[in-house]
This record gives sequence, structure tokens and C-alpha cells, in this order.
Amino acid sequence: MPSKWTRWIPAALVPIVAVAGVVLIPIAADATPALPEKSPQQLLEFIAGSADAQYSGTVEQSSHLGLPDLSSLGSSYRGGAGSDSPVSAAVELLTGTNSARVFVGGPDTARIQVTDTLAERDVIRNGAEAWTYDSKTNAVQHVTATPGTRPDTGATRTPAELATQFIDGLEPSTTISVTETARVAGRAVYQLVLTPDDDATLVGSVILSVDSETGLPLDVRIFADGQSDAAFAVGFSSIDFSAQDASLFNFTPPAGATVEEHQVDGNSDTAPDKGEFTKPEVTGAGWSSIAELPAGTASDLGDSEASALLDQVLVPVTGGRALETSLVSVFLANDGRVLVGAVAIDQLQAAAAQ
Repeated sequence: MPSKWTRWIPAALVPIVAVAGVVLIPIAADATPALPEKSPQQLLEFIAGSADAQYSGTVEQSSHLGLPDLSSLGSSYRGGAGSDSPVSAAVELLTGTNSARVFVGGPDTARIQVTDTLAERDVIRNGAEAWTYDSKTNAVQHVTATPGTRPDTGATRTPAELATQFIDGLEPSTTISVTETARVAGRAVYQLVLTPDDDATLVGSVILSVDSETGLPLDVRIFADGQSDAAFAVGFSSIDFSAQDASLFNFTPPAGATVEEHQVDGNSDTAPDKGEFTKPEVTGAGWSSIAELPAGTASDLGDSEASALLDQVLVPVTGGRALETSLVSVFLANDGRVLVGAVAIDQLQAAAAQ
């Protein structure tokens, strides 16, 4: 699993804002359960109170941005288990369907299992420690954070973590409302709607489906501006709120595995990948934020397969090459910088010229 890039969480590509997709986690359209009314503020407090919840379930995510058909590149275009190419990982996020088993034992313990053909990737977080394991390469990364901080493995997030990321810091530029109730994974949910007060962003709205009994976000859907169908969906198809066995969050590297040790500071400017990946510089605020990675980033995005992927999706524009979708744009400048945001390409070009 490439530790530089996440496979599911949009913030790996666009800090603060998000990317997209279209195949939805089933929500029963004919079921609007009768629930006590809650205001937006009450739902935000309800979500905040769910941090200690224990549960397990299956999370599904699917994406479609109108990218060109990449099947001519063969089955390897998604990278597969063990692919080290961040481009392959990004394409999997933008075009693929993913499923994972999730086990959460509270705010500091979680295990996520992603199964590919004949292989499995695991991410385990237990307090200040985190492990990632790829069975295809028999490779392990062990991340230890400084006391009082949580290790960030750059791995798949749960719907609850993604929902929290949308809520944190966005309220000043966001209208928050409540729409009709629904069902997710057989459970009655409230639906909290986040609507950007920002004409520059491509994001139209985000809907968080909040479990009516626990306050846990079960589903997150992102809509592009002007579109009635969701552009990105990640949510539970099944969930069980039973207490989790503590042994699930222990990990011992298999015999013969290659283990890389990483010590990270919660205030560090680098990700736990040998310290070589600098956090992006973010300009702007809220939904129209733009993330910029420094010169040389574009040349470090992968091998010949990654280059073929880029050739399929990028088009020449003034100053470099670009990809624009309904919800996210990417600009690779001629000097090697990479700019990403939930904005139009011309805004990325303008930011690059400053």
C-alpha cells in the first residue's frame, strides 16, 4: 500500500476539500423513518458524542468522474495490492470500487482490512502505534507517534473520520441544514447537509447520514455543483455495534516480513514515509482551498506505467498539463509542481503563476 497517498480519503489529494465518484451505497429511497426532530447543531453534537463507539462492518466506496476508459492499459492500471505508484493509487480512488472490513474499538483503536485478488492489506491503529501490512509484498510499516498524538498512516478512513474532516473548520464557509430521514445499512439515519457558501468551488453539497441511535456517521455523499446525483459515496453496507475484542488491534509481523520503522511527531511537516514527502502548501480557505506540492513532485509520481496513466487522463494547457473533473482539478506545472483543488483549472493556473 503506498503510504504517501490514501486510497479512499479525498484529503490525500485535496487537503480540506474532496474528490468524487458516482456509484452510491444503497439508501432506501422509499423509507423515511419517523425520528424525533434534531437541529443542525444538535446533530453536530450528536456526531461529536459518537467518538467512543465500538463497531464492525463493511464499508464500500465507489467513484466515477467521467475519466476516459483506462481498460486498454490492462488490469494493472489500478495498481493492485502492493503497488507503490501514487498515480495508480489515485486512479483506483477516482475510477475504482473499493470494499473494506472495518473494526473500531473506540477513539484510539481501529483495524481496516482491504482484500484484493489473492492479497490483503491491513491497517491497524492501537493508541500511539500503527501498523500497515501488505500480504502481496510481505511488507510491514510500523509507525510510532510521540505521546499525546495519533499516528497517521495515510490509509483508508472510515465514514466517521471523513465526516469529521468535513465538519472541522468548514462551518464559517458552510450552510448546515437537515433534510429528510433515510436508512443506511438497515438503520434509521438523520441526513445533515453541508452546502458551501463559496462560488469558486466545484462542490455543490455534502450529505452526512448520521445513525439515529449512536450519532455515528454511516455514509458520506459528495455532490458536484449543479448535479443531482452524488459524485462520491463512502458508507457502510452492514454494521454491528457489538464491543470489539481487544486482540483485533494487536499485530505481530509475519515471519520473513520486511519491517520499516518510523517515528513521527504529531507536529511534523512530513508524512511517515522516510520523511521524504513534504506536506502541501495550502492557499485559500475552506472549499476552494488549493494544495501545492513543490517542484519535482510531478517527476516523482511513479514509473512507466504511471506515466502511461497520466498520458491517458491529462491534457495540455498553458503552463503544463491538467485534469479537470466535475469535482476536482489537478494541474501539473512544467516546473514539476502539482496543484490540486476542488476548483476549475484556471484557478489552479492562476495560483501557480503567483
